[in-house]
Amino acid sequence: MSLRDLSHAVFAPHLNSVFTLTSEEGVEITATLVAATEYPRNTMRGSPRLAFDLILECAADGVPYFNGAHFILTHPSLDSIGPVYVERIAPASSGPDRAVFQIIFN
Repeated sequence: MSLRDLSHAVFAPHLNSVFTLTSEEGVEITATLVAATEYPRNTMRGSPRLAFDLILECAADGVPYFNGAHFILTHPSLDSIGPVYVERIAPASSGPDRAVFQIIFN
């Protein structure tokens, strides 16, 4: 699936389902899609889609440290997507036992 064809509507039906993130180095992380949010006010004029982000979460145990990296995103119902840039974030709602990742599409 082309990155250009992705939209919030592609991911919304898969909320609370498991995705796999695989890095170029072979690191594999299995995480649950916990949020997919559109940002109409942050979308650049003339953009072919509304800006949106994905938030994925998993247990932190065993997740390696990385400072932003490219991953292929896979789900049993979707084609492989990416590589996409994934950043580990630390929202106030998560504790040290959770790993939370954000992917932004704009």
